[in-house]
Amino acid sequence: MKKLLKVKSKKKTIKKTNKLTGSSDAGLLIDFELSQEFLDAYNLIESTHKNIFFTGDAGTGKTTFAKWFIENTKKKIVALAPTGVAALNVGGETIHSFFGFPPTFIQKSDIRRLSHEKSLLVKALDVIIIDEASMLRADLLDAIDYSLQLNRGKMGIPFGGVQLILVGDLCQLPPVVDKDLQKAMDKVYKSPYFFDANVFDKTEGFYFEMTKQYRQTDNKLIELLNKIRDKNLSDAELEILNQRVTDAGKEGNPIVLTMTNKDAAYMNDGKLSELNYPEYNFEACISGRFYDGSSYPADENLKLRKGAQVMLLRNDPEHRWVNGTMAVINELTENSVKIVVNGNIYDVPICEWQRIEYRFNSTLDIIEKKVVGVFRQYPLKLAWAITIHKSQGQTFNVIAIVMGKGAFVHGQIYVGLSRCRTLEGIFLSNPIEHRDIIFDKRVNGFMSKFKPAKLT
Repeated sequence: MKKLLKVKSKKKTIKKTNKLTGSSDAGLLIDFELSQEFLDAYNLIESTHKNIFFTGDAGTGKTTFAKWFIENTKKKIVALAPTGVAALNVGGETIHSFFGFPPTFIQKSDIRRLSHEKSLLVKALDVIIIDEASMLRADLLDAIDYSLQLNRGKMGIPFGGVQLILVGDLCQLPPVVDKDLQKAMDKVYKSPYFFDANVFDKTEGFYFEMTKQYRQTDNKLIELLNKIRDKNLSDAELEILNQRVTDAGKEGNPIVLTMTNKDAAYMNDGKLSELNYPEYNFEACISGRFYDGSSYPADENLKLRKGAQVMLLRNDPEHRWVNGTMAVINELTENSVKIVVNGNIYDVPICEWQRIEYRFNSTLDIIEKKVVGVFRQYPLKLAWAITIHKSQGQTFNVIAIVMGKGAFVHGQIYVGLSRCRTLEGIFLSNPIEHRDIIFDKRVNGFMSKFKPAKLT
């Protein structure tokens, strides 16, 4: 976005309430406080047609805001995401599915006119909101731009006149780019990040930073995380972090965050096999056109034993747990699962995740969701260990980070540490070194160049 504009808060266009509304199935946090920052962000989108990049530290409610905005906006909107997991989380559709893009490097020749039905939808759009924008590749953003121009009949106008809202944190998950894709990207773009897309410098927009912290309650941890984000952590501050090196096993059973899938699987399989109880295998019921296995919201084949440490994967409508709550298996039968949460025993119901596609109802002049695939399974995951990557978006009271051979991905240490509410809740297997704090210089350059415009 070539120009940063400052704006003033407008007169409130929605009634201010204490809580966010919306169903727990949509993934909204239960009893989440509606902040002035959310209201300002809402009014910013509603009162302008400019494109906006919403960012903020881990735990500032970016995805929660996106979900809430989608339910409350007066504009015709669709929610998209780069991956199936992110699309399920935000209650929307993948970018590739919506536009019919191939799962490869995308060139103009790959972009086609959409079907008549989809064309009606695209022409009716006011806003597209994209969650987990840090994973949005430059070629994908340019493809969105060209497809909208082509299918809305507005060539030469960025995004065909549709307002684009990007939501994400560039200090967290980067775009996933394999070697072959990287070779293709290098021929066209400075980096795979969305801010190096050709269309990015052709648009004007706002850059809004969420600052209210909902996850961390420890000012010292917040300060250390900010220093890590800025890659400005001193030796003394690193030593404060490394005072958390301890034998995590003596501190109860915190969830272990690992650097690799292999390490997490090894620990979970080993811990499960140590339990001297019968093993039950619960197979998911998958119907319709659901996403492929890499985007399943829970295990297709869930193996459990009494005493297993698990994590809940959905908010409970009865408010007994939330997504990310840790529990222990209390009792199993072929048709039931009981867990212990905070000393209380509960039956766990099977949950349903829906893959949706958007449709435009021209009679009612509204955008509707059509369910095209369903995944049904117990909302549980073995959770002695998970990867830092898969912990994205979760909040824990206690964690143990196993460094293994060290961090190797942009933002990996930051994401891991920022999953915990307090510094005292973090345990390290071995010391973190400065070389483990990896941040892509291109992201640092972008973030330092474009300081966020504050609402005043």
